[in-house]
Amino acid sequence: MGHNGSKQTSMSLPSSPSSGNNDISSDSDSDQNQEKVTPKLEKKRSSKKKMSLFRSQSAGAKRRLDHLLYLGQESPEPNFDLSNCEMSEVPPNVYSLCKVLNKEALLLNDNWILGLDHSKVGDLKMLRVLDLHNNKVKLLPFELGGSSKLQVLNLENNRLGRLPDSLTKLRHLQTLNVKGNKFKIFPMSICRMKSLRLLDISDNLITSLPKELCQVVTLETIILDAEKMTYPPADVCCQGTEAIMQFLCDESRVEYLAPSNFLLRVLDSPDDSSPSGVNDSLRQTAAEEKILLKTLEDQRTQTEKKRLEKIELERNLAENQREQAYLASLAQNRKQSFIDMVAEDQNKIERELEELSMKKDEERSRLLTDLKMIEEGTNNLIQKMLEMNEKARKNEELLDQLENERIEKEELFVVRWEEVQNLRKKEVLDAMKYILTETEGFEKLRQDYTTNKEFTMQKALEDEAMLASGQVESILYHREVGNMVMLDILKEQGQLQREAFEALQLQKDTKHQRISTQIALIQEELMNLTAVEIEKRSLRTEEEINVVAEKRIALIELLSQLMCEQEKRQILLKRRLKEMEQQRQDGQTDYWLVQYQRLMDKKPQALIDQERQLEIAVVTILEDSSADDYIPLFARHRITIETLLQLSEDDLKQMGVHEMGLRKSILRNLDHYREKKGQQYPKPKEENKGAWDSYLESKVQDNEGESEATLPSAPPVEPCTTRQSSILARGINTECVVCLDKSTDVIFLNCGHVCTCIDCSVKVQECPLCREPIAQRVKLMISSS
Repeated sequence: MGHNGSKQTSMSLPSSPSSGNNDISSDSDSDQNQEKVTPKLEKKRSSKKKMSLFRSQSAGAKRRLDHLLYLGQESPEPNFDLSNCEMSEVPPNVYSLCKVLNKEALLLNDNWILGLDHSKVGDLKMLRVLDLHNNKVKLLPFELGGSSKLQVLNLENNRLGRLPDSLTKLRHLQTLNVKGNKFKIFPMSICRMKSLRLLDISDNLITSLPKELCQVVTLETIILDAEKMTYPPADVCCQGTEAIMQFLCDESRVEYLAPSNFLLRVLDSPDDSSPSGVNDSLRQTAAEEKILLKTLEDQRTQTEKKRLEKIELERNLAENQREQAYLASLAQNRKQSFIDMVAEDQNKIERELEELSMKKDEERSRLLTDLKMIEEGTNNLIQKMLEMNEKARKNEELLDQLENERIEKEELFVVRWEEVQNLRKKEVLDAMKYILTETEGFEKLRQDYTTNKEFTMQKALEDEAMLASGQVESILYHREVGNMVMLDILKEQGQLQREAFEALQLQKDTKHQRISTQIALIQEELMNLTAVEIEKRSLRTEEEINVVAEKRIALIELLSQLMCEQEKRQILLKRRLKEMEQQRQDGQTDYWLVQYQRLMDKKPQALIDQERQLEIAVVTILEDSSADDYIPLFARHRITIETLLQLSEDDLKQMGVHEMGLRKSILRNLDHYREKKGQQYPKPKEENKGAWDSYLESKVQDNEGESEATLPSAPPVEPCTTRQSSILARGINTECVVCLDKSTDVIFLNCGHVCTCIDCSVKVQECPLCREPIAQRVKLMISSS
């Protein structure tokens, strides 16, 4: 008995006598061998079409297979060697050749064989050696158990997971090699193999041996992975086959006997096992010889028939090849024409796709250009707003300081008596004086009449004393009612005057106007940014959306700051209004009317700046002409002394000086100015009467731009509408994202999105675009439609 240690390699099987001729690859030999191929070889060639789809047999392997098949038929040796031929299945005629030629060893190792044909395995009854190592066999056919003379079965390095129970019929099997397979459980069919001497189960997943293995009393060597074994223990397995069998016999309570006691029974030839067996074998051999002779005769007949059929087949094949060549040529022409047509269609489609792609790229580039312009406008607006806020902050600090000084001076809030007297009461005083004069005349006439008619009047008074007293009471009552109505009217007029003054104060307050203007601009820009963000979301430009979000956050912070400043300014103006109301209640009459008249008479700062820029010579001429009221008119048109000297009377009238006396006075003073300056400024000729028209045409563009730039009030809403129209013209959506009907006119704080109308904004609690909670809703000061 041998000892395998922890792991031994598989035993070497006898090599085929023909193995020395395995490398024959000459083309001339192959051609000669082709002529000797039997009809069964033709069947083998047709079966090669069923080879593996994943591998193809090389030309050298095909030549080797043909050569080995030829040797197997012609050689009298009992070995049939088909090893290393890259075949995935056993050629069908191999089974019948093994049966007819009484082959005892079939070597199929080092191929790609997946299994044996169960319908033809019965022809392998005479085999004594079957070598299938280094293949891909997953399952052995049940009919393999009919090969009762099989002594060596080599299944090393395959994919077997179990053995068929029919292998127990292999009475003479002495060597079984299942090394390198996928067995997880020891096959129980091995326990009933009575002649087994060598067993190799290494490189599997088997970790335990069954107790029934002790029944194989002839087992001399067992090869396994001792370190993986759990039963018998690993230390027992490392001691060798005898220790293992001793352990299994002890576990089964059976006496252990050495395999040498049964060796003679195993070594007996399968054909000489008994006298009766010899006679049976002789009779079987004689019958097989008769069958063989008949088979050989039939084979010769079939060979000749096949040769004739082969000649006819080759002739038909040549004719078919010619027809196929013609058909292939036609098919190639059709294929080429079809390919050309498909290529032309493909080129046409590619051209159309290229044109479409170019259009899409142009539209995208145009849209990106528009979006870039909007972003640049937003950046410029933010920068300008910051600069304006910084300048306004400095100006407001100075204005606040001046305002505090003004508040400290109570006379600025006290209505002076002169202003009350100038409040359209001169006409009332004149009327009162006229009435008093008439009353004095009437009194004189009444005294004369009273002197002459005293008696009559006295009598009349006595007669009508009672009636007169009743009329006096009625007159006093109606006068009291009239006084109450007049007090109510005066009270209502005072309230209306106060409200009018409050509205005018908000309009005239520079800081309040600036804040309102900036809030309107920021609201407009937020609306534009929201439209841009919606458009970029559809284009999936995440980086640009982040940039727009940063700008929107900056505008929101600026809007919140301006809204706080606006609220503080309104509170300050209301506090001043309460102080003025307190002074009015202290007893001053017509207080609100005087304050309104004072605020109306106040010049705008821009007009004052224009008057300061007017030349001194022009101001002097207007003052000398008693035309001080027209200084703002001349300043607004920026009339220089050179332009004034070129104006005629018609030009002055067209300019707005309607009083003829003032026009004459201005022209007289202009003549005096020319006399002082000499010939430097000649008098305008008759053809220069249209100097004012030509001056207006040349300066209209500059005056419009500069006048708009110097206005202190908020810019008009028309630019907002124009910009919004331009945005709508580019295809950017500004409609409500909820109802998709009305325009957006509500800002959501704190996110800053302008995406819903006023009706839908009440229904949502989160911003439809960014899903942030809505802290405040701000109505737009401009319309987005």
